[in-house]
Amino acid sequence: MNQRIVDHFNSSAKTALASGEALAEEISRASQSMLNTLDSGGKLLLCGNGGSATDAMHFSAELLVRFLKERQALPAVALVSDTATLTATGNDYAFDQIFSRQVEALAAPGDHLVVITTSGNSPNILNAITASQAKGGITITALTGRDGGALAPMLGQEDCELRVPSDNTARIQEAHAIIIHCFCDLIDQHYCGEH
Repeated sequence: MNQRIVDHFNSSAKTALASGEALAEEISRASQSMLNTLDSGGKLLLCGNGGSATDAMHFSAELLVRFLKERQALPAVALVSDTATLTATGNDYAFDQIFSRQVEALAAPGDHLVVITTSGNSPNILNAITASQAKGGITITALTGRDGGALAPMLGQEDCELRVPSDNTARIQEAHAIIIHCFCDLIDQHYCGEH
């Protein structure tokens, strides 16, 4: 059992290091894009399923409250948090519309949609992207893994895909958490400086 535990940590560390090397430039570009949105008065809309839903809530909380530094609250909406809306949409329409319905109502040009999906194939995530593209003027950042799935070819030139170089769901999720903390740190640095 002990060796199995150590193997998990070693595998996680290997994926994290490979992700940092492969994705640093794109993480920087996505962070700058999010900062452009926030500095222009736009908001971030975040969504994901399962563990990725909790990542969306985690990122939203770090922006609305604080990460490591004291700064103003930043506008972020976790589309996974409203139980009544999620269940009403799933019941009255379909589960694959739980995020797109909210994007239709809440997104505006200049906003930024952050989608988190280990496979890149979740229908409700793909529909959220389609809804944001139909609105126009919304930038998309996608945290993915594996081969990027059906999501990857949907993204435009201004969008960002942060594809963790792994096929293991747990390792992808762990790397996504580090990427989110990178975003938070760069956002803190922008608004608070180095101190």
